[in-house]
Amino acid sequence: MFRSRITAAARFSPARALATATNSGSSAPIAAVPNALKADLTSLKLNSNGSKDLYAVFRLHNMPYLVTKGDKVYLPFKLKNAEVGDSVVLNDVTTIGSPDFTYNKEEGISEELYELKASVVEITREPYYEVYRKKQRCRRLKTFPVEPFQTVLMINELKLN
Repeated sequence: MFRSRITAAARFSPARALATATNSGSSAPIAAVPNALKADLTSLKLNSNGSKDLYAVFRLHNMPYLVTKGDKVYLPFKLKNAEVGDSVVLNDVTTIGSPDFTYNKEEGISEELYELKASVVEITREPYYEVYRKKQRCRRLKTFPVEPFQTVLMINELKLN
């Protein structure tokens, strides 16, 4: 009995509640829901204090990175078609927040609500090291030299629209 109450409450979303509340007795369309999401970001704009405390979590190759304006991000790979000095627009943001307020969406936040830009500062290699591989029941060790690439990004712009 108690379990069915939880599942019924889980199916009821706040966006659906807002849409039904705005449509009860009026002829307003259901399209009023995105305005409610923008209203949530207005409180984030007020709390972010001029984007000094604003942070974002973006995903690159499904790895999350938490950044603020001015941060350097060390990526453990080389970005394709990226040269030093290029500007990169990061558009797979899952969380935007400040110390007092956080807006989180697992599928990703719409690109119309924020701007997150970075520039490629450096493309370098990690320090040289060797990896040893050995087959089972074989005494021979194979050594492989490893010197993987790194890409360094500098976050230039993080702001809400």
